[in-house]
Amino acid sequence: MYPIWEGLFVHSAMYVAIIATFHVLASHLTVAGAWFNLYIERRAVRENRPELYEYLKRSALGLMVFSYVFGAMSGVGIWQSTTAANPRGISTLIHNFVFYWGSEWYMFLIDVIGIIAYYYTIGRVSKETHLRLAWILALGGSGTLSLIVGILSFKLTPGAWLENGLSLAGFYNPTFWPQWLMRFAFMFVITGGWSLIIATGIPRGYFEREKIIRYAGGIGLIGLVIGVCLWLFWYEPTLPIHARTVMVSPAVVPLTYPVIITGIVAAALGLGLSLLAPQLQRRWIALILMALIQAAIFGAERVREVIRKPDIISGYMSSNQLLFNDLPARGIASEEANLKRDGMMGNLPFMPSPGRLSTNTKIANPQLEIGRTLVTQQCSACHNVSLQTEIRVVNRRFVLRSLADLLVARQRTTAAEIDVYIKAIQGFPYMHEMVGTDAERAAMAIYLEHFITQTYDNQATTISQR
Repeated sequence: MYPIWEGLFVHSAMYVAIIATFHVLASHLTVAGAWFNLYIERRAVRENRPELYEYLKRSALGLMVFSYVFGAMSGVGIWQSTTAANPRGISTLIHNFVFYWGSEWYMFLIDVIGIIAYYYTIGRVSKETHLRLAWILALGGSGTLSLIVGILSFKLTPGAWLENGLSLAGFYNPTFWPQWLMRFAFMFVITGGWSLIIATGIPRGYFEREKIIRYAGGIGLIGLVIGVCLWLFWYEPTLPIHARTVMVSPAVVPLTYPVIITGIVAAALGLGLSLLAPQLQRRWIALILMALIQAAIFGAERVREVIRKPDIISGYMSSNQLLFNDLPARGIASEEANLKRDGMMGNLPFMPSPGRLSTNTKIANPQLEIGRTLVTQQCSACHNVSLQTEIRVVNRRFVLRSLADLLVARQRTTAAEIDVYIKAIQGFPYMHEMVGTDAERAAMAIYLEHFITQTYDNQATTISQR
């Protein structure tokens, strides 16, 4: 149902999460990887140690292919998937930060040209000139980081923007600096793991191999300690009370925190081994370490997204793309009051009127179709609401927060029970109240009862066929 994209087999939110998590790994590596290469190259120049360029060549080639080719492709994937999943949210960010995005693309252009120039000029220009290229690459990546963090943190803590509508007020919001510094620190954990993969590929016996492994372990551990401290003592205390409440609510999948903690512990052990006993480090250990770091990133990014619930832009736009607050400075009025009074159907763009559905001879049950349309618009941003976004493997279903499973678990399976449940849904800290009329809420309940039957009948059929 345009402009709502549920996803196909996999929920739209999971498409975004999978692409974004890989992009975080690749993009963060471009920044801290450039700084680590700068550190190594400064030592090479100041201490006259040309043997360190063996690592720099391997690292630069790896960064160019992995971070800049695949990282850039995943960046395009983020734009495509987020625009499909939540077009009004992306539209708000573009309209509010259009020149910031333009600046970020300019900084990224510096990065792309910089890494190509950096790699292909190793050994072809003077060491001092090449060191300047390393500085440009590191500073360019940091500029990209700064611009993206300002926009990302705005979604959770818009700050004074909700009052004055100024994009600069939204950019330098309450969580900008703690998140910027925390991300910058954790980037070196990723870079530590990456550098271990590169360094362990250098033939054993190469006399600088173990020194680089030790450098990588040390810089990664420093980043890990600083990042954890910034999270505990600055970033988390700066979060709104609502976000901290959602953080420990059922909205966060229970497995998330064990995954994050496992990644942190594994990083500490792997990097510690590199620092204390570099001769024992192996490439397979480094690869496992990076895989666990990637899993921890997935968990952390999911938490960062979930604690904003039920909004896509906190205090302004809900996850179902409705404006629920006025923004007088921009001449924007809340949509919810009128939609609650007049109803969603026929009054929100792309939502057909009930009369149009009832006269459509192709629709056997107009009330059920009204309910499906409303549930898709109001719930599909966070929940599985149809068989379209589930995968069945043998006897198992893989879904994202299925409303059928949730209602069955809470023993709300009839339309009457579901109607009462929806009416009180705002009692959860991560939910807005349902928008629309009483008749529309009743139609949603009818569809959800049908969806429960459809889900479990389909499951029983699948099992019996096997």
